[in-house]
Amino acid sequence: MSALTSKQIRSKLDHPIIDTDGHVLELLDATHPYLREALGATLFEKWQERGLLAKVSQRTQTADRRKTRVPQGSWWGGPPASNVKDRATAILPALFADRMDEMGMDFAVLYPTNTLLTCAETDEEIRRGLCAGYNTYYADMYGPFSDRMAMAGIIPMHTPEEAVAELQHCKDLGLKVVCFPEGVVRPIAEPAEPGSPWHYPGQAHWFDSFGLDSEHDYDPVWAACTELGFVAAFHGGLTVRPGLHNSTTSYVANHVGQFSSSMFPLCKSLLFGGVPARFPNMPITFLECGVSWAMQLVNDVIEHWEKRNIDAIAMMNPDLLDREALGELMNRYGGAFTKLLDSDPFEYIQRLPIHGATPAELDEFVHMQVKSRADIAEHFANSFYFGCEADDRGMATAYSAAVPEGQTLKVLFSSDIGHWDVPDMAAVVAESYETVEHGLLTQEQWREVVCDNAIDMYQRANPDFYVGTRVEQYAAERLRSRSASA
Repeated sequence: MSALTSKQIRSKLDHPIIDTDGHVLELLDATHPYLREALGATLFEKWQERGLLAKVSQRTQTADRRKTRVPQGSWWGGPPASNVKDRATAILPALFADRMDEMGMDFAVLYPTNTLLTCAETDEEIRRGLCAGYNTYYADMYGPFSDRMAMAGIIPMHTPEEAVAELQHCKDLGLKVVCFPEGVVRPIAEPAEPGSPWHYPGQAHWFDSFGLDSEHDYDPVWAACTELGFVAAFHGGLTVRPGLHNSTTSYVANHVGQFSSSMFPLCKSLLFGGVPARFPNMPITFLECGVSWAMQLVNDVIEHWEKRNIDAIAMMNPDLLDREALGELMNRYGGAFTKLLDSDPFEYIQRLPIHGATPAELDEFVHMQVKSRADIAEHFANSFYFGCEADDRGMATAYSAAVPEGQTLKVLFSSDIGHWDVPDMAAVVAESYETVEHGLLTQEQWREVVCDNAIDMYQRANPDFYVGTRVEQYAAERLRSRSASA
């Protein structure tokens, strides 16, 4: 641990520190008046009889999990019970604001905890009502502290229509931040025949990640984000991705890699679906998931583009195959193979299948609108932001020479304050600063992580995002500087 406290580190800096992903512990009973108003009495009672999805999913006893395959979920998941002040800080926004100087932070963006899984609700009326009710609660409880914090509204995404409606509701409430689930579980219209190797036996659902091959066109949602001034932020835990957790006994085994595993396919879906190409000015944020997987993804995409872009793939056209030459080589070098075949080797090679079914669209990068390696790397560097927790040494990969075309990936300080992995809120900034002390990041790179990337990202979506906050002056100067250099 750093020899300096978080407060001491902040006192030596000429820039603020922005936390882009802290967590609150909602007092659920306090949300009930809001939910009753949003749902109506009948739906509210129906919802109460069943209870929170997060609690329902954990009713299965450990002894039964081997039979049911219900994975072990989080337990003892809040701030340490031994640290009563931190526990209270996650609950009470006034205390949170009062302690921010001690924590070395100037501004924090906060996300739900006890209201996670809201977007997994399958009943549309209940799902939309819960989101609307919770968001009104967030606006009322956290709005008075908007100079130091911004609470994120929850956006349901089963259809573009419900998402756009709740985005407008959040805007009307004065919320400046929203969060989306990483996908939606949908029924398969025509489940595969029994015996298909591509599905689990009896599989009847699939997971839609809003981009490539989505059930719906989500462009109206991204257009609404752009119009209303919201960053498209994705936070794990708002829904459930089946198959992500496999252990029936260990929450830790299920949690390790959870967020990167869920954000990797989401990022691919948005990228190949062309969302960054069509909405280049909309920041897209993947929170609490690290960045090292993204460094690998951008390289993998480029490697595939080099071999299978619309021009390169032409050399693979089966019509170009000289079957006679191939058959002659088979006759000449077939050896023992010729004894194993039930026909003439030359004739056999003519019938040999050499490719799978050809799709209607040969250009699998068509939605990305790229013409070079640099275009692909630019999508990652321009549109995507990646939340990294304080102890995530993998953030150094964002600045690695392994990132192609001389680009860097944009990392955000994503504290996860309010959850079990932050045992001391007052030490989290100091823990992040260890990346500088240990030589993983330079002082300037760390400044980007804990400040400038967050300033730029939110101002790209909403130039007035920081007006009225403790960082208003710094943000305004940075906005002027960017405008002057543009």
